[in-house]
Amino acid sequence: MILFTSPFSILSNFRRLTVWTLHSRLPQFIPLLCNAEFRIVLPDLSIRWLVSKGVVFRNAAGAAVRMSGIVIDITKRKQAEAELRQSEERFQIISHATNDVIWDWDLLTNQVWWNQGVQTLFGYSLSQLNADLSWWYERIHPEDQKRIETDMWDAMNRGQQFWSNEYRFRCYDNSYADILDRAYIIYDQTGSPVRIIGAMMDITERKRVQAQLQWQNLRSQLFADITLKIRQSLQIDEILQTSVTEVQKLLHTDRVLILQLRSNGKVIILKEAVVSGLATAADLEIINQTTFDPMCLAKYAQGTIKVISNVDQEQANISIAYLQLLQQWGVKAKLSVPIFLQNQIWGLLVAHQCVHPRQWNNWEIELLQQLADQIGIALAQSQILETETRQRQELIRSNEELQQFAFIASHDLQEPLRKIKTFSERLISIFGDALPAPASDYLERMQNAVLRMQTLIEDLLTLSRVTTRAQPSISVNLAQITQEVLSDLEVLIQQTGATIEVRDLPTIPADPLQMRQLMQNLIGNALKFHRPQMPPIVKIYSQYFHNQSDQVVGWELCQIIIEDNGIGFEQKYSDRIFQIFQRLHGRREYEGTGIGLTICRKIVERHFGKITAESKPGQGTKFFVTLPMNSPTEFLFLERDY
Repeated sequence: MILFTSPFSILSNFRRLTVWTLHSRLPQFIPLLCNAEFRIVLPDLSIRWLVSKGVVFRNAAGAAVRMSGIVIDITKRKQAEAELRQSEERFQIISHATNDVIWDWDLLTNQVWWNQGVQTLFGYSLSQLNADLSWWYERIHPEDQKRIETDMWDAMNRGQQFWSNEYRFRCYDNSYADILDRAYIIYDQTGSPVRIIGAMMDITERKRVQAQLQWQNLRSQLFADITLKIRQSLQIDEILQTSVTEVQKLLHTDRVLILQLRSNGKVIILKEAVVSGLATAADLEIINQTTFDPMCLAKYAQGTIKVISNVDQEQANISIAYLQLLQQWGVKAKLSVPIFLQNQIWGLLVAHQCVHPRQWNNWEIELLQQLADQIGIALAQSQILETETRQRQELIRSNEELQQFAFIASHDLQEPLRKIKTFSERLISIFGDALPAPASDYLERMQNAVLRMQTLIEDLLTLSRVTTRAQPSISVNLAQITQEVLSDLEVLIQQTGATIEVRDLPTIPADPLQMRQLMQNLIGNALKFHRPQMPPIVKIYSQYFHNQSDQVVGWELCQIIIEDNGIGFEQKYSDRIFQIFQRLHGRREYEGTGIGLTICRKIVERHFGKITAESKPGQGTKFFVTLPMNSPTEFLFLERDY
């Protein structure tokens, strides 16, 4: 290959240097010329780098007579050197621009180069650094050294190009920084590692934030677990014991107490959790012997949280009596949070540190306060349960007394009535027509009064049995129940010439006997309160709708309507008719005790339903019985128009 045709093809800026080099060597008595590197321009105007090496031949007098040499194309080497210089320049710029610590380890010489970041991040000046790797290794935390060494050599032995790991690195002030170290491994042609270039990033703040977030999540989970355990129980004793046990484990404190404060300043220690080996309240024989200063009690009542980090150092701020108490307990640090029950101070949730003083963190104070609030809520719920249990027991006792009364009423009250009825019947049977007209009239009135009294007693017994002898709900076909009632009322229907129209009726969960009684009372009323000379027309049908009450969501309801064309009444009496012994008509006009509709209301309410009426005088009446299609455990209706 012809590189150039004349020396003049050498670039002008190298021409003088090359010619000078040749001429400067000729007079010297040396056989080998120094290398000369230069550029030439080829015929296609491209530029090539060359190196010229030659030997001068001399005669006996030492004069140069001939020169022989070679010219080598080094263009690629020069390009590689230029790229390397650019790379080194970029490397230097990056090492100055970044806040990270850049390092370059030559494994063949064990020399390490560091950038200025080693001073910025760790506080070491470059003059303090040793050139070999030992300086770096010695400053890795002792607990991390073996792990990092093993991991780095494993990466090189496996031929990995990239390596990264986290460890703790000792700074100039002897503190440790959390480091993320990432490196690129360079291998030679044989696959042996020869150089590693890496960057150390300070992740101390990131690790701190991560640890804080993890601890916050852990605290939140622990708080949720404790709250769940507290709220799962409605027994006060179990609530309090769970609270002290879980708080003691969560805060890793020596003792946790729940104290109840009395208005006279007396303190009752209700529950306690202590670490193994620490004296309990019983061991110290100070149970229920503590009293509170009224001023201190007043501060707790205002929501004050008492924080003592070091009892010995804070004696000036502690009363003598209270200091003696803390010393008796062996307390070095204390945290007390008030527990409120229905906005009134109830007690204290107290944490003791007895082995050494303790600086309470804000999150610990906040957590203890939140737990104290949860304890207060749980106590309130427990009190409500106790109240409901007591009321339920009183209701059971009341029902038992009512059952006893019903037995007495059915036996003792009706016995005299039966005798009156029997003796009056004997008088009529024996004397018959011999009785004077007034006597016969009196006897007839007496018998009618006895019948009314017996009916009244039976109705009262029926009313009491709605609650006291109620049966569990089963699936009840109201259409079938209605047909059975109509069969029982067949004689009355024929006597009044009534027309009964029964449409589709649902099947609901209910007490079948009470549903039968409900339908019999309502249909019987429709037949009884009809207008003179006008046969009763009774329509029985149902409709369905979705409950929109804020108190009960998603319940399907059915509404049974009993409609008649009877005498009706003023709408203003629509509530009064369901009250016991309330009658809108005289006994001579329409028989009855005034208890039937009261029984209906009791039955409907027992089934978590509602009964209402719409009416106008002379235009009939509609009774609306609204009942749930489900089996409710609690069903409360809001006032609304159906």
